[in-house]
Amino acid sequence: MSNTPFMKAVALFSMLVALSLGAAPNTGLKPVWEDNFDAKELDKAKWNVGGQARIVDGKLQLEVTPKDKAGFWNGSHAHTSRKFTFGQGYFEASIRAVQTKNRGWTIFAIRNEKMETVPAASMSFVFTGADRIEPNLNIVDESGSHRLAPKERVIAMDGGKSYKKFLTYGLQWNATSYIWYVEGRQVHKLSRPIPKDPMFLEFYQSLPEGGLLKDFPNPKLGPEPMQVDWVKVFKIP
Repeated sequence: MSNTPFMKAVALFSMLVALSLGAAPNTGLKPVWEDNFDAKELDKAKWNVGGQARIVDGKLQLEVTPKDKAGFWNGSHAHTSRKFTFGQGYFEASIRAVQTKNRGWTIFAIRNEKMETVPAASMSFVFTGADRIEPNLNIVDESGSHRLAPKERVIAMDGGKSYKKFLTYGLQWNATSYIWYVEGRQVHKLSRPIPKDPMFLEFYQSLPEGGLLKDFPNPKLGPEPMQVDWVKVFKIP
């Protein structure tokens, strides 16, 4: 029965489906570091914290707080500089993307400690609200510093329905490439100079210079926070 043309066709179809879907990016990789934010407070042995970055209901929450003058805000951040860095590997986090536009931008990134070294890189997802999620690479090479981002949207949107949930965003750098993943699916890839130095993790709420949000829809309510459910780092064999 297993050798009939029909069963062979089914087997071939199954194999093609598996190849088209691809394996999860962390399949077969060894986990080396993680934080599930289960404690009451951020682990200061792992994280450097600025602004109002704290744990709320088992999630890292990066809040934007008002300054003394109306319309001006303070951002916040959490990063592992000089506390945890790692070489070529796969970094992933479960993040709920912001939806409100004109409120600055939130970023999940990995980057070299010394960006003046050649080559050096900062690799990230940038969330700007209104269903804008952009892979981004800042690369420093022999000709200077360059910001590289897709000219068109490469992450499929659905009007914000699924992007109000926590989704897994992955950043991988290896010996030849930088690769971006959403929910295990590759969404972008670049082949550029690869740094030798390890990278650290960072999450931050970024605002225009001075913290002024000119067109924010409700300056009394304040921008929504960035939320991270967990973050993990895997070693590439």
